[in-house]
Amino acid sequence: MMLSRIADSLFWIGRYMERADNTARILDVNYHMLLEQPPDTYKLRWDPLIAITGERTRFYQRFDEANAHTAFDYLGYSEDNPNSIAQCIILARENARTIRDRISRELWEDINGLYHKINKLRDEGEGLSRFCDAVKRGGHRFHGVCDATLARDEGWHFLLAGCALERAEMTARILDVHYHQLVEGPEILNEARSHAWVAVLKSVAAYEFYKRQHSHIEPNHVAQLLLLDPRHPRSVRFNLGVLQNSLHAISGSVPGSYANEAERLTGRAHESLTYDSIDEIFTGGLHDYLEEMQATCRTIGAHISQTYLYYAVS
Repeated sequence: MMLSRIADSLFWIGRYMERADNTARILDVNYHMLLEQPPDTYKLRWDPLIAITGERTRFYQRFDEANAHTAFDYLGYSEDNPNSIAQCIILARENARTIRDRISRELWEDINGLYHKINKLRDEGEGLSRFCDAVKRGGHRFHGVCDATLARDEGWHFLLAGCALERAEMTARILDVHYHQLVEGPEILNEARSHAWVAVLKSVAAYEFYKRQHSHIEPNHVAQLLLLDPRHPRSVRFNLGVLQNSLHAISGSVPGSYANEAERLTGRAHESLTYDSIDEIFTGGLHDYLEEMQATCRTIGAHISQTYLYYAVS
């Protein structure tokens, strides 16, 4: 069994890098979509973004309103926000630094290079678009370098588990916040609503995939793709499947069984997403379903930590 300290670092490298990438995606998409929208829709777009990141309370303690400037300030570089893009990359780099002898040279150089890149962009006063583009490209490189240079051992599966758990929870949160705002929230123009759903799909790199299957933007179809589709790498179902496989690989348990509570909860959630239909989910209440899925992801993370990542300090 891998040392808890090493497993912990790999798991959190995966989570922090995925968190930085996800935040950059939704920040960038919001910014570019609003260039085409009237000013009265701005709050509709920026306020949900702050909610998605789970930082609404702390954000409004610092700022009076959510707009492009304040969102970029807080979600991009802020040292007061532990989940800002810059802070996530700093933490990923620190975790990688402590286990440099257990990861590939290429992976260390990639994470370290991204850290220095965003610092340079900040020092040069570059804006939101270039910053987010650099982070997204860094995310693509990170996954490519991991895939090409890391052995498929326990360490690989801890890193993959971190990425998959983070992505599953974020996709569920994105869908929950936007569905509540756009379908159950205040009445807005259909055109603005359609643009907002396009932004949701683009923020998870699913717009082109969606358009190959549907000619019009329909909230139910968007929800089905992001929740239940087994093919798209950012759907909740896809990522809980990846997480389940990695947890089995770590524990050695066979499919259909479980060795610990994290595996049991992951298997149950994945089975629900495999067999539930979108109509059944809507009948029971999409918001409640998504809230439960997010809570399950948080509980799974806690059990992974309790089972594998906590270690005694001498």
